[in-house]
Amino acid sequence: MIKIFGKVRYHWQPELSWLIIYWSITIMPVFIALSLLYEQTTIPQYFFILFITFVVLVGVGFHRYFIIEDNGILRVVSLSLFRPSKIIIADIEKVEVTKSTVTLLVKNKKKSLFYMRKWPKKYFLDALALHPDFKGEVELTDNFVNLDYFEAYKDEKKPLQ
Repeated sequence: MIKIFGKVRYHWQPELSWLIIYWSITIMPVFIALSLLYEQTTIPQYFFILFITFVVLVGVGFHRYFIIEDNGILRVVSLSLFRPSKIIIADIEKVEVTKSTVTLLVKNKKKSLFYMRKWPKKYFLDALALHPDFKGEVELTDNFVNLDYFEAYKDEKKPLQ
């Protein structure tokens, strides 16, 4: 989570299969560029093109985050053109949380699965649960009962300022 221009961003990644496919494609130009560089004594121009392609794909890969707005809207920012980028917080019926994922169940929509790290997820859930428009429930589901990860949710909830 990062605070930029007064708004807190909670970073996420897509479903695990898409995550692996995307990052594999992202790393591929670097390996091709390095193998082509190994074959020549001078640095060719296409090495720089492939390296710039890698940098752009890495930037696009990290451009996924949530923003909880004051007017009751949860913005889901990504470069996907086929998914809605705004969810009304009052329409969220249930949030299922596991050790590595957050699943949002929204009225009249299929559920959305997001992979998040431990602390951005904790602050995101705290801010979402304390939002006045949120009427749904948060369910912690996992096979481990005494996992210290879920103990963090028992403490007093404080959203990030």
